[in-house]
Amino acid sequence: MKSLLNLFLLLIQLLLVAPAWAGTPFDVANAKGQGEWLDMETLASSQPPIAAGPERPPNDNAAWQAQRHGVRTIGFEYKGVWARTTLKNSSDTPVLGWVLVTEPYTDYVDCFVDSDGSAVDTYRMGDRRPFEARPIKYPAMAVPVNLYPGSTVTLQCLLRNNGSTAATFQYWAPESYAIQERATAFSRALCYGALIFTLLVSIVLALINGNPLSFLMLAEILPVLAATASREGDAYQLLWPTHPEFNMPPYMWILIGIAAATMVFRLIIQPTRREDQLIKALALSSVLILAFAWLFPLHAPKISALVQGISVIYPIALIWICARHWHEGAVARLLCLGMAVQMVALLINAVGVLGLYHGQFGVASMYACVIKALTLAAALFYRMKEDRRERARAQAEHTMELERRLAYEAQLRDVVSHHPRYGMPNQAMLEESVRSRLEQADEGLSIWIVKLNRFGFLESILPPDTLTQVVKIYAEELRHWFTARVQTPLMSIEGEHLLAALDDSTLAFVTICEPPETLMSDLESFLVRRFEWQGLFVAWDPHVGVASVSKTHLAQSVGVSDEARIALQWCSAHRRVVPFDAERMKREQLAYGLTLDLEGAIDRGELLLHYQPKVTLETRRTDSLEALVRWRHPERGMIPPGAFIAEAEATGAINRLTMWAIAEAARFLLTLPDPQVRVSVNITAFDLATPRFVDKVLETLRHVGCPPCRLILEVTESAALSDRERATQILSRLRSEGVKIALDDFGTGYSSLGILQEMPLDEMKVDRSFVTDIEDFGRKQAVLQAMIEVGHRLGLTVTIEGVEHGTSVDWLADHGCDVVQGYFFSRPLEADAARNWLARPVESESVAAACG
Repeated sequence: MKSLLNLFLLLIQLLLVAPAWAGTPFDVANAKGQGEWLDMETLASSQPPIAAGPERPPNDNAAWQAQRHGVRTIGFEYKGVWARTTLKNSSDTPVLGWVLVTEPYTDYVDCFVDSDGSAVDTYRMGDRRPFEARPIKYPAMAVPVNLYPGSTVTLQCLLRNNGSTAATFQYWAPESYAIQERATAFSRALCYGALIFTLLVSIVLALINGNPLSFLMLAEILPVLAATASREGDAYQLLWPTHPEFNMPPYMWILIGIAAATMVFRLIIQPTRREDQLIKALALSSVLILAFAWLFPLHAPKISALVQGISVIYPIALIWICARHWHEGAVARLLCLGMAVQMVALLINAVGVLGLYHGQFGVASMYACVIKALTLAAALFYRMKEDRRERARAQAEHTMELERRLAYEAQLRDVVSHHPRYGMPNQAMLEESVRSRLEQADEGLSIWIVKLNRFGFLESILPPDTLTQVVKIYAEELRHWFTARVQTPLMSIEGEHLLAALDDSTLAFVTICEPPETLMSDLESFLVRRFEWQGLFVAWDPHVGVASVSKTHLAQSVGVSDEARIALQWCSAHRRVVPFDAERMKREQLAYGLTLDLEGAIDRGELLLHYQPKVTLETRRTDSLEALVRWRHPERGMIPPGAFIAEAEATGAINRLTMWAIAEAARFLLTLPDPQVRVSVNITAFDLATPRFVDKVLETLRHVGCPPCRLILEVTESAALSDRERATQILSRLRSEGVKIALDDFGTGYSSLGILQEMPLDEMKVDRSFVTDIEDFGRKQAVLQAMIEVGHRLGLTVTIEGVEHGTSVDWLADHGCDVVQGYFFSRPLEADAARNWLARPVESESVAAACG
């Protein structure tokens, strides 16, 4: 690296240094004093530099080298370079002139003016010394020269700089230099004005828009402005004349400008990967060279020479990149123009430095730099405009997307909160409205849920659109019916919607305050009337559940309409409008809890069977007993079957309970001495629907060892009618295996005679309602006598349940009844008591004979 740097410096020296020739003194008598170039000799200093400067110039025997006429750069020596020239006055009048020694950015300038061997005038100035030390108060460094008639003056100056060392050595008349300085100052002011205006615009844009490109523009303009003001000396003269420590060599500003401009360029042009690597290399090299010059000031002059080469490579590389992006639009073309102008500025500066051009090349170069900065700023502005247009387009798209999303969310909220078929508020909206009303007001509310039970049937015969329209009209009539009753106003669920649709067949509305009993009865009368629409008569068979809600319901985790739904389940054909009853709910919950614990009770042995004797009237003997299940609960004591059988059927636990009862009854039969005694066990519709019910019954009997002929299964008429064909098949198979079949609760169903005709029966048990107070009612006696006769004609054993009086027993015996069962003979007995009841002499017959 060091050898390459030395080679580069040698090339520059070859361009600048000419063979020595003996220069002649410059005669001021014939000079116009308008910047004539003086012949110059140079000598590299051999003394270590000191801030105070040398005490005397070198002697004449030193190895001075004559420079080519008009040359400016004289070296890159850290110790400094001596430059000297000679002037004479051949006229008869004294002449006062100025010699422009060097550029404004030179650090130390020590000049010695020797007038024909008289006293030597010493001038010490430079950018590292106070501005007031200059004999002539202009940015460029000049010394006054007084030439008397026929005199000769020798000017010798030591120029030391933290960069390249340049010597101008131009002769000026004071008036001409002042005029020229005013002209160039005006030109520089125009350049500064353009740069400062661009800078201010960038600051305003950066503050107002917050656009990152505005800050990039600041990073581009500031180094150009600083480098120009530093190179021309205006910053030192006008801004900090008493603080020379603020002056920075122009080449450092050039490095900062290269680093900043390349990064700005990179963000504007959007280069390819390879181009981006080249741009980063230029910026990184500039930063590294700047850091090296700052840390090692002894090598700063040579680094300055290297900067001259980089400043040439930099615009060439960027012009090449811009040319590759020329087709992309105005931004790339503006950048290309700016880099081309930058290249022109470098050429102008090089021509001037080499002495090939003696005009105001500094001003021309400065204008070129300003034009380059302005074109780059224009490219930035154009890019910002495109970015703003792109952001506006993106914002418009974002706004449209946001509007679409809001519309979709509104549609989604409508779908979520409204019934899709009727457009009414749904369950969620109902819950939200009721909770909101309860939070805001102190009055209570009542929720009414209307179930249209025949909706499914109507859905199968009516077109969907017609059915939807009919439901809406029915809901509107229901709303009008309530609106006409001022004492019970309807609460608005959403806007004008006073009714909600919980599902296709369920409507709901809310009234303010507790509903009176008269309102419920009036509503029931309204519901049972026939609904007509366009000649179409519709019977909805509606049920209504009502529940009151208050602020206490807000703290509950369940929905506010759950109690109304529970009340809806209690409705029946005889009671269509049912309010919620907390006590009934507790009873049902308790019964359900017992049902959940039923299987555990079977495993823990808490269930037992009681047996009620069935007495044959002819012999007054007990040939069979009915098994009745009891639950000895550890906390609630003895629980009758009515408290848990219905829930057991609803939950499916009844099947295991039935199998347990059959097994327990079979084991009881095996403990009896009389093999003719049978036990009857009740079965339900759920049992008949259970897969493999017959196999389970027979398997249970085989496991216990009890003959099937000793078991009687009692089935209710309603259970047999639930699925008549299946019930007939199952009962026929059981009867074929020897199990006796009894029809329980005869006379309470709808098709008793049909059941007697079709079902495989052995016994008919007449419901207790027919024997109660039979001696007092002739019609009841006639009906019961007919039942007994029908049973006998069908070959069935007729059993009367619920017999509690002796007169009833006598009447039944007189009219041919076979068996009676009731409290007159015995209440249900525990197993031991039942065995004692049966402990009486019996005829000795084999089990086989009894089964025949």
